[in-house]
Amino acid sequence: MAAENETGVSLRAKDQLQANVAESQRDTAIRPPAGPLTVPEVLHRPACDRYEFVILGAGCSGLSLCYYLLEKGIDAPILILDRRQTFEDDRTWCFWDVESTPFTHLALKEWRSWVFVAAGGSVTQTTSRYPYKFLAGRDFYEHALARLAESPNVTLRLGAKVGGYAEENGEALVETSDGIIRARHVFDGRGLIPGSLEFEEARRRSVWVPQKFLGLRLQTERPVFNPERCTLMDFSVDQSRGLRFTYVLPVGEREALVENVYLSEAEVTMGEHRAEIEAYLEHAYELESGNYEILGEERGYIPMTDYTFPRRLGERVYNIGTLGGETRPSTGYTFLRIQRYCRELAAAIASGGEPPDNVHPWRLDLLDALFLRFVRERPKECPEIYRRMFAGVAPDSLVRFLTERSTPLDEARLIAALPKTPFLKLTGRTLLEKLPIPAP
Repeated sequence: MAAENETGVSLRAKDQLQANVAESQRDTAIRPPAGPLTVPEVLHRPACDRYEFVILGAGCSGLSLCYYLLEKGIDAPILILDRRQTFEDDRTWCFWDVESTPFTHLALKEWRSWVFVAAGGSVTQTTSRYPYKFLAGRDFYEHALARLAESPNVTLRLGAKVGGYAEENGEALVETSDGIIRARHVFDGRGLIPGSLEFEEARRRSVWVPQKFLGLRLQTERPVFNPERCTLMDFSVDQSRGLRFTYVLPVGEREALVENVYLSEAEVTMGEHRAEIEAYLEHAYELESGNYEILGEERGYIPMTDYTFPRRLGERVYNIGTLGGETRPSTGYTFLRIQRYCRELAAAIASGGEPPDNVHPWRLDLLDALFLRFVRERPKECPEIYRRMFAGVAPDSLVRFLTERSTPLDEARLIAALPKTPFLKLTGRTLLEKLPIPAP
C-alpha cells in the first residue's frame, strides 16, 4: 500500500476524493441475483491430454494462481478444472486494505469504521489508513476470467470431475471424468470439503473450531443502516447453543449483508440460521420480516484449525488455498493469504526457484494456536476477550495483527490488552504439544 504522502494529492483534495468514492459506493447497491456469469467463450478451447500446469478448482486460489502466472509471463499451456457448471454471485470476500492486489479496486464497498459489541459494551474503531473492503464474488470471477481470456494458453473446463492424481515417469497424471490428463505440475485448490479424507484427518489431528454461517443480502423498506460503519462482531445475541455473533455489512442505508455466525460444533439448520437473523433484525433494527426483501443468500463452513496442511504431495503436486493452509487459524480470513501465497508461488515458478512453504511470519503461529484453543476451550469468555482486544489496541495496530502485517511492537500491545493468567496456562500446554519430542 502506497504511503499517503506519495499520492501527490493535498489532504483536502484527498478527503474530497474519498468522499466522492464513498458517495459512488452508496449508489452501488447489493445486486439481486442476475443468473450465472457468462464465461468468455474463448476459454472453452479444445482439450488436450497434456499440459504444463493443471489447476484443480476455479475458486479464489485457482483463479488467483492462474492470474499471477500470466502476470509473470508464463505462456505454457494451463488447464483449469472445476466440477461446478457455472459461476454464481454466491459469496463475498472481505479484507483490510493493507497491500495491493489485482482485485482490490473491484470492492463494492469499504468502511473506515467498525464496531464490536459484547455484553460488556461496544467499541468503535476508526482508521484513515486501512479500510475494510467488501468484494463480491461475481466481480472477482468476472475480472479474473476476463484476464484469463486474454491469454491463448489458458483452457477452462467446467463440469469436470477429478478422481485423483498420481506421479509417473516425471509427470503428474490426473484422473478426470473425461480421461487421464498429464501435466508437469498440478495445483490442488479444491478446498477442504466436509466429509473428505483430508477434512477428517485435519479435524482429528488438530485443535479445530468450525466457523459456520448463513448470510442474507437484504433490502429494507426504510433506511436503518449506517453505511459508514460495519459491525464486525455482535455477541449480544443468544449464546446458549455455542459461541455466536452477528456480522453486518451495510452498503447503503437500506441494504446490507447480515450473517449469523457460529464458532462451535452446534448443529444449526439453514432454517434456524434464518430465524436467528430475523430475530436479530427485529431486535437491533426494529425490522419485521415484511419490512425487507431477501435478495440472496450465502453460506459457508470455514475450518479454523492449527493443523499443518501438507504443501506438497510428491514432486509435482502442490496444495493451494485452504488445502494449503491459507485459512488463518485464529480468524478464518483467507483472501489475503491466498493472494500472497499465489503471488509468491507464481514468481518462484517463473524464475525456476523453489516454491515457498508459507508467506506469513512464523512467530504468529503460536498466537494463532493460543487464540484458537481459547475459542474451543473457553467460549463463554471469548466475547469479553475480544472486547478487551478491540478496546485496548489501536485500530491500525490491530488491523496489522489481523492481516499478519504486525510488528513485534503491535503484538506486544495486543498481549498487553489480554488477561495474562488464562493465556499463560494455555501457552504452556500449547508449547508442549507443538514442540518436537526428542528421540531417546
